[in-house]
Amino acid sequence: MDEFTKRKISVYGINGCLDALKSDLVEINQIYIEKESSASKHKEIESLYSNLPTDKTLFLDETSFSKKVGTNRAQGILIKAQVSIAQALPMPKHDNECYVILDRVQDPHNLGQILRICAGGKIDGVIITDKSSVSITSAVAQVSQGGFAKIPIYEINNISQTILHFKEHDYWITSFENNINAQNWYSIDLKGRTVLIFGGEGSGISKKVLENSDFTATIPMSNEMNSLNVSSAVSAIVFERLRQISI
Repeated sequence: MDEFTKRKISVYGINGCLDALKSDLVEINQIYIEKESSASKHKEIESLYSNLPTDKTLFLDETSFSKKVGTNRAQGILIKAQVSIAQALPMPKHDNECYVILDRVQDPHNLGQILRICAGGKIDGVIITDKSSVSITSAVAQVSQGGFAKIPIYEINNISQTILHFKEHDYWITSFENNINAQNWYSIDLKGRTVLIFGGEGSGISKKVLENSDFTATIPMSNEMNSLNVSSAVSAIVFERLRQISI
């Protein structure tokens, strides 16, 4: 198996494109810059693309750029790139490592938000499945607000086998699911080497994955609401973990 596969994306806007240009996870194929735009006058962008082969950067007039981009929110820059998706599972590097596994998350907006949350919450990587799940796309990259360029993404075909890999390296596995036997989320110790598993929209976490987890936790709801959107649930848990390891 190859160590990495590539996913083609397009990303626009100064902040997202800056993150792409700075990232070791992103390979730049082409940069389009609108003449006399904010991006064309941005010194950091200029210093970054000047290190690339000159044929990778094209300057377009306003009309040509608008046709290429198709949005009025691009701030004068569009990048076409490839994002590296790891196929081999990570080995431990430090004692407080944490990975988020997504079990069949299919909504690009949710995945983009989760990448943004995990990049901001000191998560070491996001793991997705290669079937019945969304992968990195232009829409995901745009929603992630640069998160796609800041956090490693891993693609696997079997979550149960992935859990065994992490258990062999002394990680605790916690699945978050509404379940009568689940513990309250704030009672789980999230310090140390941990794996956090979240289920997709509607389908939740598979029974076998729940059985292979060390803990099952839930976020209690009020007013007869029974669940959070998956990206909201990830946000609550990831930043609770960050609080715990920062104490």
